[in-house]
Amino acid sequence: MPETPAAPPGETVLTVSGLRKSFGRFMALSGVDLKVRAGEVRAIIGPNGAGKTTLINVLGGQLAGDAGRVVFAGKNLMNKYPHQVSAMGVGRTFQISSTFRRMTVYENMLSAHNAASGRWFSLSTALLRKMHGAVMEDLESIHLAELAGRVVDDISHGDRKRLEFGMVLASRPRLLLLDEPTAGMGLQERHDLIDLMLREIRERKITLLFVEHDIDIVFRAADYITVMANGKVFAEGLPGEISDNQEVQEIYLGVK
Repeated sequence: MPETPAAPPGETVLTVSGLRKSFGRFMALSGVDLKVRAGEVRAIIGPNGAGKTTLINVLGGQLAGDAGRVVFAGKNLMNKYPHQVSAMGVGRTFQISSTFRRMTVYENMLSAHNAASGRWFSLSTALLRKMHGAVMEDLESIHLAELAGRVVDDISHGDRKRLEFGMVLASRPRLLLLDEPTAGMGLQERHDLIDLMLREIRERKITLLFVEHDIDIVFRAADYITVMANGKVFAEGLPGEISDNQEVQEIYLGVK
């Protein structure tokens, strides 16, 4: 898969304008405007029903937007299919781990590399041998090389989350969309996973947009925070600015 060239650090790489999405009478997104800079770690937070996951789903191609514009690296992402979005350099993970549970860790990573190569129908021994080094390198980077031969059903939830993250890295994305990456994990597992993710995206110069309910993780990881409420962007700012924002505390933290 040809890589989308990385934008210069600090340059706007993702622009969302007037994005709308409704489900019947319910307006999940009611005119979202968002700009994300290249190399930024951007957190999306807000109460349940704010539209966070819907936003990620529209950006990733899992849902079609009703109106608005989504532009990534100068390319229109609006209402593209997931495989088209991926081909444009956008990776995605989900709240629920989407690994192949009856395959080994190695086979999962190999399948991700094979999909990224665009050569699903060319499973020659020579090609698979050529991919072996890249597969093991990625497993080393996410600390799963020692579990390469284990069936995914037999590894921990935290290890499955790391594997899923490693699999999306195989597509060499320039923008990564994560929806609650630490869901269902223990406290130490959450912090370990976030530390690993931050290390990898910074080394690979990936822009990160993530939804997360754990406010400690948000303030630890994010360069910039967008707060959503009622399908719109309610506030934006640096972590310190958001933590001091009284209105944000009222709608998100329940402080009055």
